[in-house]
Amino acid sequence: MTRHGGQKVLKRLNTPGFLQIQRKHGKFFVKPSPGPHPNRFCLPLLHVVRDLLKIVDSYREAKKLIGQGFFKVDGRFIRNIKFPLGLMDVLSIERMDKYYRILPDSHYGLILHEISKEESNFKLCRISNKTTVKGGHVQLNLHDGRNILIKVEDSRNPKEDIYKRMDVLKITVPEQEILKLLKFKEGNLAIIVSGKNIGQMGKIIVISKRFGPNASTVSIQRDGELTETLYDYTFVIGENQPEISLPTHE
Repeated sequence: MTRHGGQKVLKRLNTPGFLQIQRKHGKFFVKPSPGPHPNRFCLPLLHVVRDLLKIVDSYREAKKLIGQGFFKVDGRFIRNIKFPLGLMDVLSIERMDKYYRILPDSHYGLILHEISKEESNFKLCRISNKTTVKGGHVQLNLHDGRNILIKVEDSRNPKEDIYKRMDVLKITVPEQEILKLLKFKEGNLAIIVSGKNIGQMGKIIVISKRFGPNASTVSIQRDGELTETLYDYTFVIGENQPEISLPTHE
């Protein structure tokens, strides 16, 4: 990493393959800002605008559009050119009536999947962990860095706490209203979000919980074939049907 034009940048040759950077983009590439998504697995907003959507041709033009509040992520205006877009984030370009969701893909790692305006009003968030806060209430910590507070009437018998790690919430953005709880359980649909089988979607057949790091696995069935992946590589997306639209090849 070095500095170029006052910005922290990566040399193009050191960038992850999923960024799909072409030679014409020069030697340097803008480094994403620190955020909830892994630094090596996110798409800087400037890269999305200039290189993937090709709305403009240059760094300067992209920076200008972003600074003018042309783009929303999860329903909020983003003016930081280095803002990191990651798994399940929703990008809205209302002036163009275009909306996208960031999804895992077997070839590129991460892709922009175009969705409807209606679908842009919600996203799926996986529960990374949960903690008990003052008053006995429960705080859900989600994969994209956001937190949701679940208030309980009786801390000794928290009936409202029906949530577990690896469950997925369907929430409105930006309000964070919970629309639906998708349980991490056998029979539900999931997509693989990391590893050699990234992007594959199917029904959870077996969840094998074992002791030790990376020991627990999940077997997902698609077209009659079973794929085994790590526990944390699994992201529930629906029950009988996916709650989100998916690329046609899925």
